[in-house]
Amino acid sequence: MTSLYRGSLKHKDRPSTGRKGTLCPEWTHTAIDSGFNGDPFNHPWDETVAHQLFNSATVWTDGRYFATARGIAFEAKPTRDGSWHGFPVPWESVPPSILNQWLREKKVSGREIRLYKQSDKNDIRWALDSDEP
Repeated sequence: MTSLYRGSLKHKDRPSTGRKGTLCPEWTHTAIDSGFNGDPFNHPWDETVAHQLFNSATVWTDGRYFATARGIAFEAKPTRDGSWHGFPVPWESVPPSILNQWLREKKVSGREIRLYKQSDKNDIRWALDSDEP
């Protein structure tokens, strides 16, 4: 895929202006030699799990990208500068045909889906639970 993946502070547990979205677990944006440095424009995204997820994502008919890792579903959307950013979504947000495909391919289990099936819109920290060892 030739599109550029770049995370967004909106989905990081860091100070930023504006409203926050669902926060991404640290493991998604840690680079090979360092953690996220706080600057989404100066971070080696190509060394992150987030970048790998984006490159292997399933594209939905409306152009959104979906991926999964560690029992969490992620969606990626384009930004205004031509790059893409991803974020955790509850399983109810994943199109059923993609979810069924991932179940068949064993990319996710029924137990994992039940764990993150729905989320309270006000709870932006729920995916950070996956940072626990």
